[in-house]
Amino acid sequence: MKKYLLIDDDDIFNFLHSEVIKQVEKSPEITIHSSSIDALDFIKECVEQKINLPDYIFVDIRMPEMNGFELMDELMKLPLELFDQTKIYFVTSSLDQRDRIKAKDYPIVTGFKEKTITSELLKDM
Repeated sequence: MKKYLLIDDDDIFNFLHSEVIKQVEKSPEITIHSSSIDALDFIKECVEQKINLPDYIFVDIRMPEMNGFELMDELMKLPLELFDQTKIYFVTSSLDQRDRIKAKDYPIVTGFKEKTITSELLKDM
């Protein structure tokens, strides 16, 4: 069973992405946070309790309170080997090329995908 963490302030995208995941994966474990701050707390709690991090983390870049890049800045303060088995993707509707370039600054980020995640995209991952 694969574990997914969706971090997006848009409930519609969270719903759509979770439905696509359910089409591709048999019995996935999906955790959704509409706040990067809540997601950061969730990840830190997993680390403290020695619970495996999700296999996949999908992060929206544009969010209130703490954007996706700020979240990555915080995650980079944790031991990076914690993310060895986790694939982190920025998922955004932003067309700004600077976002793609900046995403490459984070060694824990696997890739950059445009919204919406499709079943074909998930199968390719």
